[in-house]
Amino acid sequence: MSLKTPTPELVKAACQQFDSENALVEQTLTELFHLYPTNSNPSQVLLKVAAVNALCHTSIFALQTVAEHISANHVEVDAALVAGTPEIVDTIARIKVKGKLFNFFSFASKYASWHNPTAYPIYDSHVDAYLWKLQKEDHFASFLHPDLWTYPKFLKIMTDFRSFHGLKAFSFQDIDKFLYLEGAPHAPLQAQDQPAGPGAFDYYPAEEIQA
Repeated sequence: MSLKTPTPELVKAACQQFDSENALVEQTLTELFHLYPTNSNPSQVLLKVAAVNALCHTSIFALQTVAEHISANHVEVDAALVAGTPEIVDTIARIKVKGKLFNFFSFASKYASWHNPTAYPIYDSHVDAYLWKLQKEDHFASFLHPDLWTYPKFLKIMTDFRSFHGLKAFSFQDIDKFLYLEGAPHAPLQAQDQPAGPGAFDYYPAEEIQA
């Protein structure tokens, strides 16, 4: 299945479609993160973690461990999210559960994005599938597939994508909606179809990464 080359008209249409289909989810998460903008209170963090996991379909496990990890590092996390520091996504994503280190990368990008949507584009399997296929077709930036799984590199790739295709008028949130819809038909459905990369996809959390 061929890709649609991104244009301002296609992004606008995707935003309209996404918003019409997901208005209640968007409103719910916007209100929740506005109500609890910081991460010092573990119960509030758990509410946000559970909401993102359920409504954004990240399918992570050990929600309490994830919430405790974020709240325990709340000083660093809150300062970085306000500043838009990209490295904090990897800090949130990498969590030890029962002695194993996991990388909840898609979840962490979505959690950061709901705190500061102008600074943090979202990663998920739809975005990955679209960007990597487009890269092979028109080489809009210089990167390898595993670069999508390290957040500062992913942020640069998204910035290059927006610039290359004349989409600077659109926010990352707008472009996320386009990539989510256009990447859906190209996203792999089965574990064996996933590109190699430890913990890159949250819905296969059994992958262990080395500390």
